Amino acid sequence: MKKLSVIILKASISLFFIILVVRKIDFSQFLQILKNVSPHILVWVLVLNYLVTFFIALRWYFILDEFKDKISFFDVWKLSLIGLYFNVLLPTGTGGDAVKIFYITRQQKEKLKLGTSVIFDRFMGSSTIVVMAIISLLFYEKNLPVKLKIVLTSLLILVLLIWLIILWDRLAILTGKIFPYKLRQKLKVFYESLKGYGIKGRVLIKAMFASITVQIISIYIQYLAALLVSSKGYSPVPFPLFFVFIPIIWLSAMVPSIGGLGIREYGYVFFFKSYMGVNAAIAMSVINLMLIITQALLGGLIFLFFHRYRQGS
Repeated sequence: MKKLSVIILKASISLFFIILVVRKIDFSQFLQILKNVSPHILVWVLVLNYLVTFFIALRWYFILDEFKDKISFFDVWKLSLIGLYFNVLLPTGTGGDAVKIFYITRQQKEKLKLGTSVIFDRFMGSSTIVVMAIISLLFYEKNLPVKLKIVLTSLLILVLLIWLIILWDRLAILTGKIFPYKLRQKLKVFYESLKGYGIKGRVLIKAMFASITVQIISIYIQYLAALLVSSKGYSPVPFPLFFVFIPIIWLSAMVPSIGGLGIREYGYVFFFKSYMGVNAAIAMSVINLMLIITQALLGGLIFLFFHRYRQGS
């Protein structure tokens, strides 16, 4: 009953934001924008969108350095795509992580260590998103609202604090004291696994470069999406601003909802409407949703046709 209530709440939040977006649409103008989308650029966007999955898997594969004898890159890539599929299928933005943990740890002895790799991979991705947004903010800080600066700065402080906890034992011990003793003992085991990934310099650097590549290509895809819906033949939004706006939109999808649906689309309207108009911003969000779904479809096909994943054996 509790799970059903949570799902209803998330669905209600998504529906609320979807209604807010739909109410802003001028359907004749919106459909005309989609009709004028260049098929050639769209194909290139789809190719790049699948290329992103390669680097997502590569980042995780680098993190799993000590398990390379047991787990191939192809398996990691397949699991990454299956994770993207379940992120869309399940009513949560992190459902795919749970599925990845289930399959990566199955029939393995070091379950906690392997499971922690998924969490560390997620954190690595979030860290690079926030850092790149802050760097871009330095170039455009005069043209952005104070509230946005505060949000990004707060996120950076949070990311740095978590990294300090991972890398600095004394701070981790001090932080752990706020939890009850039994929970603290469990967290200690988890922390040791997490720290094991965080202190491997060579592995960390490779994973970070893969993560930065993921973010750069992903944001370039968003820039191309802006080109697709622009009537001017060029993006009305300066390229560096994508590194500020898009990370905030991605992070906002973590708000309780059906996989960020509705909240993510509203984010496009909020940040881009003053540059390209409401209808173009919504069209851009629709293209982004299509890209998410196409990635998920490939993961769904892998899940359905690869026997070991479908049967759970």
